[in-house]
Amino acid sequence: MKLSATILAAGASKRMGDLNKLLLQIDNKPIIYLVCKTTLGSKLDQIILVTGYENSKIEKTVPKGIDNIVYNKKWRQGMMSSIYAGLSNLDDDVDGNMIILGDMPLITEHTINLLIDEFKINNGNRIVYPIYEARQANPVIFPKKYFAEILDSEGDKGCKKVLKKYPGDAVGVHINSDEVIVDCDTRDDYLLVEKKLLNNVQT
Repeated sequence: MKLSATILAAGASKRMGDLNKLLLQIDNKPIIYLVCKTTLGSKLDQIILVTGYENSKIEKTVPKGIDNIVYNKKWRQGMMSSIYAGLSNLDDDVDGNMIILGDMPLITEHTINLLIDEFKINNGNRIVYPIYEARQANPVIFPKKYFAEILDSEGDKGCKKVLKKYPGDAVGVHINSDEVIVDCDTRDDYLLVEKKLLNNVQT
């Protein structure tokens, strides 16, 4: 069974003011570098990085091994435009795709692999997502059978619509770590993540 990932790294970080959140550093490494490095170390077979805003800067910071980079010229239209770009460039023989947010540096290889294992247990037929304290979280794996519906969705919430539409075809995996809900949308978020990573703290 072949699993791919789309790492979303195209947004303009509007809530971060004049800073690009993906280029903020933690222990001398940009956030997007940390996310990509973790993804590379997992059981995923194909990884696509979707860039947009400040794409050249992003591309210069990612680790070796991230060699499938897609520039989303429509990045200003929102996250779904990047998901479209990622899904449209997947290998034809993938069985599922994991949507990974580029601003979640607490995500671990262990958690990614737990989700992959659950996807395989369900023969690649069900949506798989993490749960933290009864809260649906990220990243989410979508089976290939839903790719067309996601691509045909209007607006900026195609993946969420599919997940909501087929609750009986989705499986939640309980994760005992807030890594699946913590992102870096604001400066306060970044300071919290920086503190957690530097102190190796997970709650």
